[in-house]
Amino acid sequence: MLRLNFLILWAAAASLFASALPISDVSEEEINTPTPEPKKTFWKSFNPNTDFRNRNFNTISRIYNLTVYPNQVPILTFGGAAFVPKGLFAQNVVGRVDPVGNFTGFEHSIEYFFALSPLPQANPSSAAITSYKIVEFSSECRDIAASVVYLYTSVVNPGSPDHGKPLPPLKQVAFWKFNKEGEVEKYDAWIPNLNSWVTRTTMASLGNPEFQLESIRQICYGTQARCYGPNQQWDSIEDCVVGLAKKNYGTYDEAWGDNVVCRTIHLVLTQTRPDVHCPHVGPTGGGKCVDVEYPENYFSDKWLYEEETGETFVCK
Repeated sequence: MLRLNFLILWAAAASLFASALPISDVSEEEINTPTPEPKKTFWKSFNPNTDFRNRNFNTISRIYNLTVYPNQVPILTFGGAAFVPKGLFAQNVVGRVDPVGNFTGFEHSIEYFFALSPLPQANPSSAAITSYKIVEFSSECRDIAASVVYLYTSVVNPGSPDHGKPLPPLKQVAFWKFNKEGEVEKYDAWIPNLNSWVTRTTMASLGNPEFQLESIRQICYGTQARCYGPNQQWDSIEDCVVGLAKKNYGTYDEAWGDNVVCRTIHLVLTQTRPDVHCPHVGPTGGGKCVDVEYPENYFSDKWLYEEETGETFVCK
């Protein structure tokens, strides 16, 4: 029989991203810890005051630095732009992250990059991103760059014998487009093998029907706790369980659909903007957790970037 903590959404990425524990369980010291800026990188053959390669590299580095625990805590706790340094994302930024979805606007983008970064208090593995390394980078023109980053995860549980134990890393491949001010205005990113990372980190049996049903119950507990009043989506926990049990469970390599996995990802975002994200965990999926026929949306470059396909991330 599965033994699941009823305070934790023990559902693969839900067990990493979407805890029913309030964010107030994070210590005040962690919330108030200033976000350390990563050390800037300069290539000796270029002027650091004018070189766009340095500028683009450092912008990307600062973005990933905010995924490292506890740097993301103030953003998740208080939400919004106040805790995101200026100069990273343009207000009109748009992008795609496969296998999660499309994101339009500043708030949606910072929620994906920072609010979904796992909190160790929110998952049974005590997993968190604790460091990163940009292992590949190229920027041959002022407004375009490409990068590969390794996000290293480990156990964060002071006092535990496993504290600091390395966990499997994540990888993200991305193309970036910058505006004249050096802010990211468009991006196209991919996280390969996300489902394997989730199962290795949580040891979850995603295909086990008993596991799926129990994880649905935990998701429904969290949904009812966060989505109430004008944001309520289900009449009761049991109504939610019955509704989600009829849906495809899904995998984290294809989290873009009318499935349970998609709702585990969007449940964590109900902490930042419940009025926006509660519909995504409800019966209809609120336009986010909805079935999308391949290749629709996966190749919607002209609609998303408002440029002809193949023109967005090309030096001109």
